[in-house]
Amino acid sequence: MKLIKLSLIAAALSILPFQAVVAADTKPKEVTKAETIKEVKKDAKAVKSNTVGQITKVNINKASASELQALKGIGEAKAKAIVDYRTKNGKFTDIKQLMEVSGIGEKLIAQNAANMSL
Repeated sequence: MKLIKLSLIAAALSILPFQAVVAADTKPKEVTKAETIKEVKKDAKAVKSNTVGQITKVNINKASASELQALKGIGEAKAKAIVDYRTKNGKFTDIKQLMEVSGIGEKLIAQNAANMSL
């Protein structure tokens, strides 16, 4: 009888470490906000670099801030400034009107004129 009890206890104890290992393997990795932001920026850079020379026209009256970033020299801050200006003042009637947005100059407009529409 003692031998059977000991065998059952030994069998039960031998299973416990295996269950702990299996449980540890199935637990999802916690992702921090910083890691997520890094991945998004990395993906955005990859998309931007893959589309150089292949940019379709960006409608500056309809494009989101992220879509505006496809234009050369337009980063997150300038794209947000364009959207904010458009929200406050209404649609652009001329591409040169972009010069009224802080940080946007004649050179930047000239670089992107072929890739912008109203």
